[in-house]
Amino acid sequence: MKEVATIVKVTGKIAVVQIEKHAECDSCKACAFRNGKSTVKLKAFNEVGAVEGDRVIVQAEKDNRLLASFVVYIIPVLTAAAGVLIGAFCLKQEIWMAVLCLAGLAVGFAAVFCFDKIFAKTRGFGMEVIQILKKADTENKICSEEDNNGKGI
Repeated sequence: MKEVATIVKVTGKIAVVQIEKHAECDSCKACAFRNGKSTVKLKAFNEVGAVEGDRVIVQAEKDNRLLASFVVYIIPVLTAAAGVLIGAFCLKQEIWMAVLCLAGLAVGFAAVFCFDKIFAKTRGFGMEVIQILKKADTENKICSEEDNNGKGI
């Protein structure tokens, strides 16, 4: 997914971008335009050196969806299961199985939180700025890409 956005703030290599809602966004339920919002602000990796006020093209990093799903869903389940197994084989009492299951779940969510912080400081799972648009190119680029593939950017 590629979108045209405006740089709102830049801190190091991370930029806060603002994306405007398009007509196509109404049919898609996968993004952040909820509850009648017409704009959304997101953090994006800014390796191209865009500055505040620039119009840019941002792209979602598709390669990390599987890894993100694994981190968010599977790690807490695995740590909770490990807690149950430790309780079942070592302590052999149901109360300890339940307590260690909850403790494992808490450890799993803490791990997800830590992974999120680590990935946020590196490339992360989000957006990246791939091109800075010149003021005259903004409308022409969108129109020419719509003419070429019928979908827009």
